[in-house]
Amino acid sequence: MKRKAKKDAVPTAAVPVDISTADRAALIAAYQAGVITAWKHDGERGYRLTTPSGQDDYVEVTKLTKYLEKLSGA
Repeated sequence: MKRKAKKDAVPTAAVPVDISTADRAALIAAYQAGVITAWKHDGERGYRLTTPSGQDDYVEVTKLTKYLEKLSGA
């Protein structure tokens, strides 16, 4: 008799992070305007925003709107 091969463990899904409607709208508008090229919500650090130059900036959730306004004005 042969031994049965062990099955790989099923990876657990990441906990979904809630993004407010206002934050989502601001991020989408900034993306469409070309101010940012990508974003990701990191639970502990806030948002990771990638600028067109390829630089990643971490922004607190409470400071997101002011940061995006500063980027679009620059």
